[in-house]
Amino acid sequence: MKDNDARSNVLAVHKYIKAPPPRHEPDEHEAMESFQEARAQSREALMLDIRLANGRIMSLPYSALELVDYLPDGRLLMDFGKRRVLTEGRNMLRVRELICEHRARFIQEGADIERGPKDADAVHFERIEVTEVEEGL
Repeated sequence: MKDNDARSNVLAVHKYIKAPPPRHEPDEHEAMESFQEARAQSREALMLDIRLANGRIMSLPYSALELVDYLPDGRLLMDFGKRRVLTEGRNMLRVRELICEHRARFIQEGADIERGPKDADAVHFERIEVTEVEEGL
């Protein structure tokens, strides 16, 4: 009986001092697939699409976003370094938050016809103006 006790003690000790088995490290392909899947599920956006009423779509990188200035009179100013985006509309405070968190995928200039069916608390961009900023001012 003493042999069994000694043997079980030795096995218990080996359980704690034995090195863990080697871990499988993902190869480059597996790592890229994993990154792309995580990126697709991420809520952050890499670029903000500016969709104008005339059909033009401009994508600006969030990495260049330097300033988001919300003005309670219904304007939102965004500075992307070389481009400045000025919006006018209503209920844009929620969109400002999404933009600051890099979670807004786009902002869209609404046509006047859309204005009627929207709820009173819905976000509406009446005008979006994108201007180039001249360097050396």
